[in-house]
Amino acid sequence: MDLRLIRFVTVILLCLGAKKAVHACAVCSVTNEASRYAYYGTTVFLTLLPLFMIGGVVYYIAKKGK
Repeated sequence: MDLRLIRFVTVILLCLGAKKAVHACAVCSVTNEASRYAYYGTTVFLTLLPLFMIGGVVYYIAKKGK
């Protein structure tokens, strides 16, 4: 047998076997609306936080330079 075919079959079998392990996190599929909104709020907060931090540093440097 060709080595490439053996690798291909091995990867396919591993992917099929790991199907249960690769589901989304438990929070992503929560049916509780409060938990879902908390998850979305946290995601937005953690996405915007670095931008505000960089903006604060730029603002500080701009004020200090005047």
